[in-house]
Amino acid sequence: PEEKHLRALHATACGMEQVRAILGGEPVTITSGYRNPRVNAAVGGVPTSAHALGYAADFYHSQLPPYDAAKALEKSLLAFDQLILETSRNIIHVSFDPRMRRQVMTQPNGPGTPCLPGIVR
Repeated sequence: PEEKHLRALHATACGMEQVRAILGGEPVTITSGYRNPRVNAAVGGVPTSAHALGYAADFYHSQLPPYDAAKALEKSLLAFDQLILETSRNIIHVSFDPRMRRQVMTQPNGPGTPCLPGIVR
């Protein structure tokens, strides 16, 4: 990765440590993180994806259902850009892009489909 990606990955790693702490200190499993341009294109990601920039991680918690974990993060003071509960994949997407918009959404129908506002079942 380029230097800018390494800085972004550091911010994401620090953010994920905060996620783990907020969720009780139990392990989280990251299913997707930084995607180089070739991998990002292969999975259908746009070039400006937070994953392609190094700012995002998709994960699940070892003990909490995704809905409960997402609600806990939404209620926390965690600084993030996007928090997306991806119900079709049973994962949470979190981005630590410097914009820190604190967008909270649910994507019920898989990658590339519309998101609903908030964390919903």
